[in-house]
Amino acid sequence: MLKSRIIAAALILQSGMCQALNFEHLNGVAQDQNDYMYFSSHEGVLKYDGEHIVKLNEVSELPAGSARDLEISDSNIAYILYSSGQIWSLNLNTYEASLFAETDAHNIEVTHDALFTQEDYQVLEYDLATGQYGARISGKEKLIDLESRYNNVYGLTEKGLYQIHNGRSYKVIDQEIKNGDLEVTPHGAIFFADDHLKYYSQLQDRSITNHNVKRAENLTYVAPYVVYFTDGDEVNEVSLSTLEVARTNVSSTRKTYLSLFADNKQQLWGLNINEFGIVEGNTRVTNLGLGSKYNIIERVGKEWWIGTTKGVFVNGEPVAWLNSKVAEGRDFEVTAFSHFAGKVIVSTDIGAFAVDTEKRSVDKLYGGYVINSSVIAESLYLATNEDAVVKFNSKLRYEEFNNNSMLSSHEVLGVTEIGGELYISTAAGLDRIDSPRSVTREYQGTSKVADVAILDGVLFMATYGEGLLKKVDGNWVKVPSPEYIKEIVEVRDVLYLLTNNGIHTISKEQSSSRLIRETQDHSFMIGSVRVADKVVIAVSDSALIEMTNFKDEPIAPPVVSYVSTNEGFVLNKDALEIDQQGWLNIAITNLQYRHNEGVKYEYRLNDGGWISLYSPMIQLNNLYPDHYSLEFRQIVGNVASEPAKYAFEVRSHWYNSPTALGIYSFVALLLVAAVAFFVYFWIQSFRRVFRQNELKRQSGNLGQIAMLVEQGKTLVSSGDDTMFTEGLVKFDKVSELITPIVNNGPYLGEQRLLAGLDLLQVQSSLQAKIKVNFETVIGNVKLDPQLERDIYAVVYHGLHNAVHHSEGSEVNVFVHKLRSKVHVHIEDDGIGIPLRSRLHFGEGLYKMSDVAKSYKTKFKLKSSRKGTKIQIVFPLIERDRKSKEDIEREIRERM
Repeated sequence: MLKSRIIAAALILQSGMCQALNFEHLNGVAQDQNDYMYFSSHEGVLKYDGEHIVKLNEVSELPAGSARDLEISDSNIAYILYSSGQIWSLNLNTYEASLFAETDAHNIEVTHDALFTQEDYQVLEYDLATGQYGARISGKEKLIDLESRYNNVYGLTEKGLYQIHNGRSYKVIDQEIKNGDLEVTPHGAIFFADDHLKYYSQLQDRSITNHNVKRAENLTYVAPYVVYFTDGDEVNEVSLSTLEVARTNVSSTRKTYLSLFADNKQQLWGLNINEFGIVEGNTRVTNLGLGSKYNIIERVGKEWWIGTTKGVFVNGEPVAWLNSKVAEGRDFEVTAFSHFAGKVIVSTDIGAFAVDTEKRSVDKLYGGYVINSSVIAESLYLATNEDAVVKFNSKLRYEEFNNNSMLSSHEVLGVTEIGGELYISTAAGLDRIDSPRSVTREYQGTSKVADVAILDGVLFMATYGEGLLKKVDGNWVKVPSPEYIKEIVEVRDVLYLLTNNGIHTISKEQSSSRLIRETQDHSFMIGSVRVADKVVIAVSDSALIEMTNFKDEPIAPPVVSYVSTNEGFVLNKDALEIDQQGWLNIAITNLQYRHNEGVKYEYRLNDGGWISLYSPMIQLNNLYPDHYSLEFRQIVGNVASEPAKYAFEVRSHWYNSPTALGIYSFVALLLVAAVAFFVYFWIQSFRRVFRQNELKRQSGNLGQIAMLVEQGKTLVSSGDDTMFTEGLVKFDKVSELITPIVNNGPYLGEQRLLAGLDLLQVQSSLQAKIKVNFETVIGNVKLDPQLERDIYAVVYHGLHNAVHHSEGSEVNVFVHKLRSKVHVHIEDDGIGIPLRSRLHFGEGLYKMSDVAKSYKTKFKLKSSRKGTKIQIVFPLIERDRKSKEDIEREIRERM
């Protein structure tokens, strides 16, 4: 990757000519096999893709000095001659540059395997593979020009024309020449010498001369048989076979060109010091300075009549005799031309007129606003603004059109005959004339119907507002096209759609219309297009456009011209990698230098939605590490090209890579699991220690109690009053030790549940500051002893927590038998259980939960600032009665 910066971007092409470039002193131009163009200039070598210009000495090892000449070999190697005399080679695929030779040359030429240098008095030939060289023309003859093309090399000297072949030179034309210019063709060479033009054919070994050409510079051959040259500020065309001047002043804009250039598509370009643009291609545009809002055209005899909003013009001049007879010198709008009954019918905003061009007579046929005119079956139909259809017979006599009263509107835009039937385009829809007394509504909508035509058996309708529609199975289906169409013109099985923004075409193979790009900046009216032989002539609001050999080229996908990142500049690379913190600029182009006006670009990332680009540059940053697929396309009018793809990878540092992130996640999971296991085992160990301490405490107290009982019995039974008193003291100590076990622990002992609960209520009421309410409803059911002990333990712990920790004013205990269940509820109005208390692993909560688990039921705990509610539902297990589970187990075993 090479460090660089972008020098210029987005050159705008207008009317076939580039605007001035941001560089001075362009010397020459060449084009490589990939259609990129390169300029030699005082700024070095510049790469141009139709949208962007890049200074190649900024992205390669090329020197920054003034480049005098530039040639590209068929192996895509550029050879650059600098003013210093150095010749550098640049691989246009890898952009590796190296010094090739040092010479005194002021011009170079390249063939398949050799490079030729033109010095003042000699021509040297360099072998491209080895760099070895030898003299091919050497002596006292001064070199005038050196050219090579099609692997032919010719040198023009002051003594004649030389051909260089197989390491030798041969004089093929012997004559004295002072000044001249040379161009090589596939079969010879054409050159200008002093005051005449000469063509030498190596196949026939003869020459022809044109002595009428007195000045010719910048000779440029364009396949297959045309040579262009400049004469001052004119560009002229010569036929190679006869050497006769076929056309003069070819360029529609008068410019003095330094050189002419034919690109890979045989388009002729002109180069100035700071301008580069089309001279003429397949479309010739002649500007009109008539000052009219819109224009129409018609061939009348050998002349093209231009109808304008200021009358009729021919060759840029008003037809004075016609205009004066039509409007007596006032401006009038010409709306349509027709040939009928041996006359020219000129329709205008003030009426329709029959014009006899030989007699120069003008007869008025109709006095209203005429929108269009048609000649059908020896009848003239005028489409008018208010009077619907006005009809004239072949003798120019008015005939009544009986269907006018039945039309959907009296504003008629056109009358068309298809399959023997008349179609009337109106402001309210499309009508079809079935008979003199019948009209069928073919279409009614919100837009005006401008015209109708048939293509490959399918009826098409142009509207002004809904675009182009076609009739499929009796229904009108919209065709992708411009919304506002003024007229349909059929040319060789192709429909031309005239709009305010160019001419669009559609053929039977197409599902949508396509813009003729040369016309996109022009507005067209009804009657603006005519066909003469193989030439389509169109007149717009500002120009006369001749489309010769027009080819409807498909819209090709754009290409990546270059990629720049924060790490450097990338040329001709299909994919790359960037860091996550980096940015990415992707320059795109369509390599269609004369067709960039009106082109829009869109892109999408990883199959997302299409996003519009406001310049031919995609700028991306802040991307996550991943593989990305970028698609982009160009939009011309309403047609999109197929998408082109470009892939790149966003990489990250090792600690930010997906692998590292996966390891981080795995380690985090391990840590969480380790902490969870540690906490779990810590809790279990805490509970084990708690239970062990409790057992030790209980067992220790019981041992002491047993010893005190024995001592008390001995003392009491001694018969000594003093000893008896000591015995009573021992029994008091026993009472002191046994009271916490009996009264302060969840131990029911051999008591029944109801008795234990009554005693617990009494003890709690006497000891607590909180009001204690018990409600016990069990009935006469004799519960299982273990169930009674467990219910008592739950009530004890719940009540204990409420009395000692809730800080409430009242606690309610409910023990109810409902059907086959025993419901235990404990509620208080205290402050609830704080989170720190829940995590404290209190004995009460633990034991209540443990009891619930032993009966496979739920321990429900709801705590808030309004109090705490505890609920456990026990299964009803009666004394000496099998449980439901035991009964079900016995039944399954018997089965």
